[in-house]
Amino acid sequence: MNRVSKSRGFSLVELLVVMAIILVIAGIAMPKIQGVIEGVKLRSTVTDVSGLVQQLRITSVRNNRSNAIRTSAATAGNGVTLYVDLTSTASPNGNSLKDAGEPSIQLPLDSNLSDGTGAPAVLPPNVAIPPYVVGNPTTIYFNERGTPCNNPPSCNISSPFLIYIQQTRPSGTPGWAAITVTQAGRIKAYTYTGGAAGTWQ
Repeated sequence: MNRVSKSRGFSLVELLVVMAIILVIAGIAMPKIQGVIEGVKLRSTVTDVSGLVQQLRITSVRNNRSNAIRTSAATAGNGVTLYVDLTSTASPNGNSLKDAGEPSIQLPLDSNLSDGTGAPAVLPPNVAIPPYVVGNPTTIYFNERGTPCNNPPSCNISSPFLIYIQQTRPSGTPGWAAITVTQAGRIKAYTYTGGAAGTWQ
């Protein structure tokens, strides 16, 4: 004798309730997920810029002459370009043009160098003394001893630098990162955790 199964599937109402719950949870989680993704992108950007600054320092020591990082303005579909402007006997201050073979990086479209306007009031640790040179657009020099300076081509006066990177976010609250270069040439990158009680890490 055949038995008729009494099991049944989900009703349309039950499926709609489950879908509604999933959508509510996704709506709550999406801003957090997007914030994490933007934070990872900002950390990647500041790491790239910090690496280029370190490369500038190494190049200056290796070539036994001062060199600089300069910027090229953003163009349609491309972000700001930072490049090491290599110097020579003929061009002791560089030629202010990005030449083939010069190390460079390109910032994402949502990131830009900043003079710190609108940045968190609290600066990265230990950047208040001595005063840092904040430039926009940024031009950083290192001399042949591997120390930062701002009086090329002699570059005999050490000057620490502070570079701000601002990231535009869909939420409207920008993300911030900073790179400090001490008078001794120590390079350190920071990102700001955000919020009223945020910290530089």
